[in-house]
Amino acid sequence: MYRDTIDHIDILKTEPTFGMGTAQGRSRPTIGLKIAIIVITTVLYAMGKWITAFIPTPWGVGQLLVGIFLPAFMAVTSDTLSVAIGAGLGTFVGDFFVQTNPTLSLIAGVPANFVAFLAFGWFVKKYSSWPSFVAGTVIFVSFGNLIAATLVYFFANATIGVTLPSSAILGLTIFWNTTSIPAILIGVPILIRGARPLYGRTKLLSEFPQWPGTISIRGYVMALGFAFAYTALGAIVFFLQPSSVSVSPGLAYFVIGALLVVVFGSISSFVAGASRRTHAADT
Repeated sequence: MYRDTIDHIDILKTEPTFGMGTAQGRSRPTIGLKIAIIVITTVLYAMGKWITAFIPTPWGVGQLLVGIFLPAFMAVTSDTLSVAIGAGLGTFVGDFFVQTNPTLSLIAGVPANFVAFLAFGWFVKKYSSWPSFVAGTVIFVSFGNLIAATLVYFFANATIGVTLPSSAILGLTIFWNTTSIPAILIGVPILIRGARPLYGRTKLLSEFPQWPGTISIRGYVMALGFAFAYTALGAIVFFLQPSSVSVSPGLAYFVIGALLVVVFGSISSFVAGASRRTHAADT
């Protein structure tokens, strides 16, 4: 508590404005700084993909997207456009490490990650509360995975001659959601907690969120609602389109992922070393 209090005083000394997403008191990043953010995000994402590439997936194909929490952390704390570019490049570089199809990565992974992190970064900075972070994670990560799955479907059918059913789009989206969304909701608060002493001391991480240690009933209900929306989406696919997903062990993966989203999505904002100020967006 003593260290957090000192860090908080230092932040107040170095930052003329409070909160996240305001234009006042924050200079625009230079070209050199943007390039540095792109490179850091690229390297972090590529390494994250490489570290988890050996883990078997329930479908027998593709990758577990656990490492996605690394560019998500950058999207929350750094320049949005630079991080989006780095996320697109990072997934492409990472696919070289795990020897996947580079053309498929370029066509599906790069645009999906760029669009998803561009929208996610903008959203969590504009609506800087814990429920908004949960909402942005569920909505925009799902949207990015849907883009990637759709592009994989068209690529497989048109380029490599593999006939996939249209239901595979939903199956791949749910599969990627199962690991990527829980990873972000768990990993990002932990990284923010660890990196918070850097706030105000480096321009690379210039926009830390001010998530309160306790959230209001309204905020709690909103976060829990989006967590259950994630669960409901997957459950609908498993029950109405069972041919699009691997029931075993895919269902076990999804159930574990859904439990993690509900638990961590609703209560874990305090992990990030929350601000002692009451955030107006969460009252």
